Amino acid sequence: MSLFGDDDHIQAYREVFETTWSDDTPVNGVRFISLDCETTGLNPKKDSIITIGAVTVEDGSIMLDDQYEALIKFAYNTSSVVVHGITAEEAAENGMDEAEALAGLLGYLKDGFIVGHHIGFDVEVIKHACQRRFGLDFRNRWLDTMDLTLHLERDGMFDDMDSSAPFQRTPGASPDFSRSRDFSLDGLCRRFGVEPHDRHTAAGDAFITAQIFIKLLRIAKRAGRTTLGQISERYVEASDDGSSG
Repeated sequence: MSLFGDDDHIQAYREVFETTWSDDTPVNGVRFISLDCETTGLNPKKDSIITIGAVTVEDGSIMLDDQYEALIKFAYNTSSVVVHGITAEEAAENGMDEAEALAGLLGYLKDGFIVGHHIGFDVEVIKHACQRRFGLDFRNRWLDTMDLTLHLERDGMFDDMDSSAPFQRTPGASPDFSRSRDFSLDGLCRRFGVEPHDRHTAAGDAFITAQIFIKLLRIAKRAGRTTLGQISERYVEASDDGSSG
């Protein structure tokens, strides 16, 4: 391990993007990575990664033999300890250096398509860490399960759910996207019957999200969303005049 991480991992990561997924790639041919990070705070430019959890999803299945998990040393405790329960003292004793953990993550990810709930924040944290440690542009594409869920709701794929479901609306009525709905990870767990085991741990949340993502993929297929571009489209709410913005 050099100052800039494992050079083999870094070089292999750079090279793999010479040929990678396109918007037209069928979903069933993609290596998805359900990923989650716990951090010292909510500023991706300043805060540090504490834990990383990731698991691969391929062909609609979770690949339990293809996972990555890391605990990273960090300098001091913040209020985020209340959420994830990991202290700086525990990380100092059992964790690895950030550069080592990031190099391992890049070697695991390759060009995998990242999936997560509100994953944009996690991606930004990793981007800044890779730039800071290696001068490396983090290039993995990603999709937010929140965006995909909202697109499927707009597609009418939840119309036939029972009246107690948070996505229920009157058949034939125009979707009301201004109403408050529970789109949290916990809400989707309840919606899809996923047990929120090890919630608020990186590995636990990655596994939970992987289960939800598989269910969303099945619904997306019925909606005709079968390519990467169709399932990873960012969601923009329609304005009152029917346009996006």
